[in-house]
Amino acid sequence: MADSIQQTEIFLEEFKKFSSKELKNELDVFNLIETIFRIDNFQLLEDLAFASKYCVGLYNILGQSQSDVSEDYKKEITKNFSETIEQIKSKLDEIISNFSEFDRQSFKTRFFEMSQSGMSNLFSLITDFSEIKLFLNQRKRIREN
Repeated sequence: MADSIQQTEIFLEEFKKFSSKELKNELDVFNLIETIFRIDNFQLLEDLAFASKYCVGLYNILGQSQSDVSEDYKKEITKNFSETIEQIKSKLDEIISNFSEFDRQSFKTRFFEMSQSGMSNLFSLITDFSEIKLFLNQRKRIREN
């Protein structure tokens, strides 16, 4: 069986063949996925990718801000969006708990800081994992056929 670095390289190479979009946070995505392979918890990647795809969908709904949508509906979407962000942060925290202390703190500073930069970085990472969800869906369809 390939080691976690090789598994990650193969996985991301397959992703690049599938997707026309480049990952904005390729090194961070690599480190996160490599850790997932190292701790042998692929379900964590699937859960993170699913939550990320859902989060991007909620964000797109919020961005439409249609005037004919009720305030209650907007509040519900905003609540779901916030809860999903927290779920994603929890999953990321689970992964980075396997990083060195320095790398863990560096990651938290870049992605978990409650600043415009931190939120922008986090959403960029979420967008990357949303794209990975599309790839995982495609792989699953191929394996089922």
